[in-house]
Formats: sequence, C-alpha cells, structure tokens
Amino acid sequence: MACQGSVVRTQPTRDASRDEPSSPAPSDANDPEMTTTQDASEPPEVPDASETPDGGAPEPDAGSVPIDGGATACDARFDVAPRPLREGAVHTVRFTDETAWVHVALHASSGTTSFAGVEGDGPYTWTWTLRAPRAGRLRLTFTAEMGSREIASCELLVEPSMTPDAGTGSDAGVTGPPRNPFGIGLVGPGDVRDLDLAADLVGPGGHVKLIFAGVTRDTETAHPSWVAAIAAAYERDLVPVVRIGPPWGDNDVRNDADDASRRSYRALAAAHVRVVRALPLRAGWPLWIEVHNEPNLCYEWTCRRGEVPGDWIGYEQVAAEYASMLRDVADALHAIGDPRIRVLNGGLAPGGTRRCECGGDGWEGGITSREFIDAMRAAVPDVFSRLDGFATHAYPAEGEGWGFFVPPDRAGPGLRYWDSELVRAGASLPVFVTETGWCLRGADRCPMNGGSRDEIAAWTATTWESYWFTEARLAAVMPFMLRDPGWDAFGWCAPDGSPYPVYSRVRAVRCARIGGRCP
Repeated sequence: MACQGSVVRTQPTRDASRDEPSSPAPSDANDPEMTTTQDASEPPEVPDASETPDGGAPEPDAGSVPIDGGATACDARFDVAPRPLREGAVHTVRFTDETAWVHVALHASSGTTSFAGVEGDGPYTWTWTLRAPRAGRLRLTFTAEMGSREIASCELLVEPSMTPDAGTGSDAGVTGPPRNPFGIGLVGPGDVRDLDLAADLVGPGGHVKLIFAGVTRDTETAHPSWVAAIAAAYERDLVPVVRIGPPWGDNDVRNDADDASRRSYRALAAAHVRVVRALPLRAGWPLWIEVHNEPNLCYEWTCRRGEVPGDWIGYEQVAAEYASMLRDVADALHAIGDPRIRVLNGGLAPGGTRRCECGGDGWEGGITSREFIDAMRAAVPDVFSRLDGFATHAYPAEGEGWGFFVPPDRAGPGLRYWDSELVRAGASLPVFVTETGWCLRGADRCPMNGGSRDEIAAWTATTWESYWFTEARLAAVMPFMLRDPGWDAFGWCAPDGSPYPVYSRVRAVRCARIGGRCP
C-alpha cells in the first residue's frame, strides 16, 4: 500500500520490505511524516447514459429473441459463439447493424471484453472477445457515442465451468468456486499454517493473496515454495490471487525491457508464462495473476542515473512503460489458452508520485492514481480491456490519496476510491481489492490515525456488513495482512498465529453468511 503522492513530506517513504523477503510493505499511508495534503480528488465527469448527442432517446432494439424459455432475451443483431456459454471460457461476440455507429463499446456484466475489429460497409459487424464470464445471467450491452447511447442488449445464461484439469481427462460436472468475496493477504507464498488460518477465516471459495517475488526476464520456472502454496490453497478451497513481481529491493523493472525504448517486455512476459505454467491448477477454479505492485511509486519503479535526461523520470513515462509491460504479460498469459488463468493489473497507490529521481531518493508527489491511469491509457489505449479484473488498493481514508486509517464513518472516500479508478480505466471489470484495512494506532507503522485492536475489529466487521459484502462489483477484498513480524501493526494474527480480535470478528461475520470451516 502507498500514498506517496498528494502529501507534503520532508523524506520519501521507504518500503522496508523491499530489503526483507518476508515483509512486503503496504503503502506509505502510514508514514509518520504525512502532514498537509494537496487535494487531487475532483471526480471525473461521467457521461449520463440517458442522454444522447441530439437530445433524443436511446436507439430502440431491432427485435429480441427469447431464450431459456423466455427468462432471458437477446437482440437479434447479436451473435455469440461458442454456445452454450461456459464460466471462465473465451467467447466471440459479434454485433451487426446497418448504421455506422462511432465510438462503440461492448459492456459485459461479468468477464472482460477486448475489441477485435469492425468489418463491412453496411451492414457493419463489430467483434469482441469475451473472456471468463461468471456462471449465471450475463448481460451484454452495445453502446455508441462514448457510451451515451445504448443501442441493444443481450441477456444470456452462462453455465458452470467444466474445464478439465491438465492431464486428468474429462471433468464433466466440475463447477467453480462459490461466490465468496471474503479474502486475506499474505506477505509471501506463506506456509501451511498461514493457509490454514486463511481458509478458516474466509471459508470455501474465499480468496488469498500470495506474493511471488523474484521474477526477472531470466527466471526459468516457479520456485518450489510457490508450487506448494498454490496446491495448498486449492486443497483448502481457496482462490489464489498471486502478485508476481521482481526480487525484493529491486525497483529496476524497466531494465527487464527488450530494448532501450522500454516499451516492449516480451522476454519478461515469457518468464511470467514459464512460472505460471509450472503452477498446479484446479479444474474449474481460477488462478488470478496480479502483475507487479504500485508502479506509481518510486520504490517500485524508477531509473538508474544517466538513463533519463536530467535524471528525473516523470509519471507519464513510468505509466507508459508499465502499461507496455502489463500489455505484454497479459497477452502472453492469455496465449497459454487456459481460461482459468486470469490477469489483473498491479494495484496502484491511491496517491502517487509525479516524478522520481534516478539513482536517488528524491521524489515529488501531488497526483492520484487516476492521473497515472490516464497516462497508461494514453500510451496503450486498450490496456485495461486486455485484463480479466481490476485490482485496487482502496484503503479507508477521509480523502482520495490522503487521510488514511480513519473510522468507517469518515473513511468512505478511500473505501469507494476504486470506483473513480475504474471510470478512468474505461473498463467494465470485476474489482479485486488486493490491499486495504486499518493499522494499530501508535505503532511505528501507524503513528497517525488507526485504532486499537478492538476498534480495528469493530470497524472491519462493520465495513464487511455494510459495504464490502453488499457491493456486487467487488469480487474479492483481501486486507493487508494475515501475519508478519515486520508488519504486525496491520496483522490479523500475531506472528505465532494466535488470532487478534479482527480475525475472530470477521470470521464470525463470514460464517453468518457463508458456511464452511465454521464451528
């Protein structure tokens, strides 16, 4: 987690975990030197879908075809293949019409869409790839004029996954995990004790975030501890969300690029593929890959002296480089051809750095992650359409990029921050909160704000009951973190595994709603 931007401080925040393999850091929102703030929280303008450029009503459907005994219906201009639709699979969606619509988009209520092109000169056919829809009802909406005009919709049924596991033959009747947004983060691959604690906390189908640090363009395969962690997660009915990144302490990711432009990362992407191919998968269950972490902070992505004119690198250049890396890694992982392998962006720090000193500790704040997202899209316009989900670090805060770890009645701007990020990304994606939570007031990691152990328990349980569990777009929430001696101020369990109040309170909330592994 981090909030290096939008704050005024005398020292840059250092992530101690970059030097300690067992202790990856959350953001520096807990930095003792956070003082005054610069508000960069003006909300983006969102088009009103009820308005059209000429002030008229949205274009009516050209007729619909009932399916599933009339329970759902699909506009006749849609063609979706193959059928039936399967959870987690890849499908092709075509929409054909006589009108030459401009600035078109396809929105899906689950899964992700990637534009594949348009052909014809009347009628016209627009084509998208739809990846990894969830079981249940799926709504597709074809829009034009930058989303301001809804042209047609299609409702379909997505059947549960029947994806066979590699080398195991047919898995007819195998279904994926139940919907369960409860989750928790670890500070590495974890061990059996960590995964037992995680499974008892979040229940069947819950999510566990693992961190696999140490991947460079020269990495040949997955570390044995990573293989064991994935197998153990699936054995406990957990959905693994794996952050793959460079070795601890290495913020020189841009030098894993293919050439001096730092706009091609195919060798690094190939290393990601080698790692993921070595991991055991479970029939019907996804493996989520989060590509890197908070690249909008200097200690996660910076330059060496002499590489950038003036020895300062701006966020626009960093965003272009990271977007290129994300594109190449996402494309390479999808090219494996296994719909269980799904890709997330690296969660961004809500407050980011405007520029970083090459080879030094200098930095300048004053922006949020939204400007970084804008710069990513300027460099790679379709980067977010290549993903299967959107990762965010929406920590509780009274501001957007500042004022962290306040009680829930003041924390709405931070908890809901992901919504404005998603608008700027221009994507319809399930949201994964891969870091969030409160820290212990008065600890070295959290000298400002935060709460007592009992307050953290009450605040977190309240947030689950009133917000996280009820927000349908949140696929998973994985607070930072289960246990680690270096980050005990954020811990849900003591280093020896004994639960803190937040663990017990949230487990009770989960057990009241989702059964399994409950007394």
